[in-house]
Amino acid sequence: MFKAHTVQTAPGKSARVIEAVEKKMGFVPNLFAYLAESPAAIQAYVQLDALLAESELTPQEVQLILLTTSVTNRCNFCVAAHSAGGTKAGLDKDTIAAVRREDSPSGARDAALITFVRKVVNERGWVGEEDVQAFLQAGFSKANVFDVITAVSLKTLSNYSNHLAHPELNEQLEPFAWEK
Repeated sequence: MFKAHTVQTAPGKSARVIEAVEKKMGFVPNLFAYLAESPAAIQAYVQLDALLAESELTPQEVQLILLTTSVTNRCNFCVAAHSAGGTKAGLDKDTIAAVRREDSPSGARDAALITFVRKVVNERGWVGEEDVQAFLQAGFSKANVFDVITAVSLKTLSNYSNHLAHPELNEQLEPFAWEK
């Protein structure tokens, strides 16, 4: 139903984004090939991702949020992508494995982050004050509450897009394949 675009077939603004993604990553994840149908969607994804890099969260924490959201939303493509991204960012392999199994990692801060992300996703943002307080007591800031929401928004865009478009895993992501 949906077309996987290339630089040659994508609408103008989308083509420029695909070129930039390929230059940065060395390949074009199939998610981007489908998101390219909408210049607004592909640009929103790239811009939200760039904004998250400017947050107080570490690259490992951002990847942990993106991976947790993807597991919770059952997005096979994004679980593979963020298992790879988390590995590249230096996220502990045991932590990645725990999230993929829907367990909690051994580190208290990571466990608090994962618990909070799962609450945000599962409760559609209706997170109780006690859950926010537990997140803050784990060493996160009030700004991080909104950083988590921003990351969940980014993954909701891609997870839902993948649910509709059904992209195949790129060969670069195949070692990180996941199915629930």
